[in-house]
Amino acid sequence: MHHAVSGTEGSAYAAAAAFSPRRRQLALVAVALAFVMDLLDTTIVNVAIPSIGSTIGADRAALEWIIAGYATAFAVLLIVGGRLGDSYGYRRMFLLGITLFTLTSMACGLAPDALSLQIARVLQGATAAMMVPQVMALVQVMYPPEQRYKVYTVFGFLGGFSAALGPIIGGLLIDANWFNLGWRLTFLINLPIGLFSLVAGWRLLPPGRGVNAVPVDVIGAALSVLVLFALLGPLIEGPEHGWPVGLIMLLIATVPLAWGALRYLRWRQAARGDALVPPSLFKLRKVALGLICTLSINPILPGYLLVMTFVLQQGIGLSALQMAYACAPIALGAMGGITLIGPRLFKLLGVRVMMVGLAITSTSLCLAAWSVYGGALQYWPLLVAQFGMGLGMGLCGPQLSNATLQDVPMSDAGVAAGLLTAVQQVAAALGVALAGLVFFHRQPTALAAAAHYAQAYLHVLPLFAGLVMIAMAGAHRLARVMGASRH
Repeated sequence: MHHAVSGTEGSAYAAAAAFSPRRRQLALVAVALAFVMDLLDTTIVNVAIPSIGSTIGADRAALEWIIAGYATAFAVLLIVGGRLGDSYGYRRMFLLGITLFTLTSMACGLAPDALSLQIARVLQGATAAMMVPQVMALVQVMYPPEQRYKVYTVFGFLGGFSAALGPIIGGLLIDANWFNLGWRLTFLINLPIGLFSLVAGWRLLPPGRGVNAVPVDVIGAALSVLVLFALLGPLIEGPEHGWPVGLIMLLIATVPLAWGALRYLRWRQAARGDALVPPSLFKLRKVALGLICTLSINPILPGYLLVMTFVLQQGIGLSALQMAYACAPIALGAMGGITLIGPRLFKLLGVRVMMVGLAITSTSLCLAAWSVYGGALQYWPLLVAQFGMGLGMGLCGPQLSNATLQDVPMSDAGVAAGLLTAVQQVAAALGVALAGLVFFHRQPTALAAAAHYAQAYLHVLPLFAGLVMIAMAGAHRLARVMGASRH
């Protein structure tokens, strides 16, 4: 039986303390379905991108916003979503979030044009930020510390499985084309899952708020939105519109906006103690180095997927279903890296296992270039490269998260985890924006030869190589800091 913490009367902790083991398991299924739905929606859209572009006339910038808009809105509002759960109740915010996520998924599936789809995707990301933080919070509420490791292992497996399944489901749905809906089915599939999770969550999850309710720093959240929009907006829109002065000035404004946001966070923390992100976190060496590594590692796979989607589907001519099967090895490699190879290598190398993962990633990037060189696809080298991309990222991710959060005090554990997840999402959006900027500078069109697409991919390789080098340096420094802390 899960015993409530002292002084938690009326909270979700107290409600969960009365749960039977079976009730906790059923409640876990309800939140796990929402977790899977969010991951599916992240990976399923990559296969649908060419179909979306051809059917509703979405240009390059619009297609990038369809991917990056979701990640950006999710990242910006993730910490706010967690704070809302603390203040107003995890079950309440979960139910509200999953309801809005289901509705925005329907809006995506019914979008009549590119602008409507972009707006719906941003709103979908915002509602995911309301839903997803409650999943992990409810795990902490319902399970005592000694049982959480097994639960997190289940979520890790579900994450890899969902990532593998997403492209395959997307390809099957597009290929089936039920009711002539095509790519729209990749969003509408969320409706039955969302409705089931909503009913199950209402009946099974514990009511009540968090133990330590913290007010939401609205000004801090607004400043973070401005900083990210000033950074990502010009990178995505600039190439499409010939870099007008307004977009250049907006990009330059990122620096003073970021400086102003940091100054405000310092003031808010000193004056009220409830800043959206306590600036003291950035003074922890492992946190700072971990965030630098995250900003250099996490853009690679999303940027690679964007570029290879166009190379393989619009350049070489793979169908959506063929693209789905071509993407499956990435997720399978990630699952192997996370659950099998990574833990064993970590016992031997410690956090330096990240450097092994980065070496595998850089090799796979080059092998992928060779597999499509000249526009002639070599299928088996491509599958090996795709598996290597997933394996490399799988070796990096868990070790990096663990190292980044290792020295965070318990009082800041929640906000630090939210910050790391937010930075991961921002990095993913940056990867899409920067890879698209370089790739589409070559201006491959739907009518271009496959060789032109393959050549454009070669121009993105230096970007990926630079990110790998920064990550290698950061991982090496992080390993030294962790080694010094043991002595």
